[in-house]
Amino acid sequence: MILVASAGDRAGALGYHLKPLGFTLEHIPDPLRVIERLDELDPQAILVHAGDFPRLWKPLLKVVREKKPREDLIFLLIAPEDFEMEEAAKAAHLGVNGILKPNLEDKEELYRLEEIIRRYQAVQDKRNFARLVPQQPDELGFAFTHPRRLAYVSGRVREISIQGSSFLPARPSAVQDLGAGTEIRDCSLKIGNKLIAVTCKVTRNREEMGFQFLSFEEGGHHALLGYIQSRAQRALKGAVQKK
Repeated sequence: MILVASAGDRAGALGYHLKPLGFTLEHIPDPLRVIERLDELDPQAILVHAGDFPRLWKPLLKVVREKKPREDLIFLLIAPEDFEMEEAAKAAHLGVNGILKPNLEDKEELYRLEEIIRRYQAVQDKRNFARLVPQQPDELGFAFTHPRRLAYVSGRVREISIQGSSFLPARPSAVQDLGAGTEIRDCSLKIGNKLIAVTCKVTRNREEMGFQFLSFEEGGHHALLGYIQSRAQRALKGAVQKK
């Protein structure tokens, strides 16, 4: 992967995160050099800081797409805070794979970067599942009935994968007696406009709860996996439509 940015201070953290996926990161501070050497470099992915190069990211993206489609070469933009809707629309029209927020040290953005890469490239990942840290425009919810007191428990999903989730209950005192190993049947997992029944096991109960998914209703596992993998598409669509 090539990082096109004025400064290379992001390269260390990004390179560390991308290494388990089988990628090495090369920092090139000049988009014109990338255009000139594109055939020689033959990258799998290009990550460009649009704030550093507001006039050059579009010509670079155009040249890239003349050579390779979105499925063969990932092109990502790091968008500054003042990135306008019109610019996002241009990026989508030219064939960008995704638009990221500038703070790539934040784990939400790192997970989004990972999700986009997984969608378009076969990765050599030592980890065996993709994760999603919910943010706009994601729609996720989780609730269950206390197995002994039969009280309704709701809260917020902090992180989710096809194997389990981290959950912040609205009233921690209501679940403090649920220890690791407790099995809870018929939990309700909301993903987008779908409501899925899940059987879970508590793996931890400290500041937040950890759950392992033991079983899904028919089609539920596939629905959750599809929702996690489509995160990049929802984010790009949201960036284009945001006013």
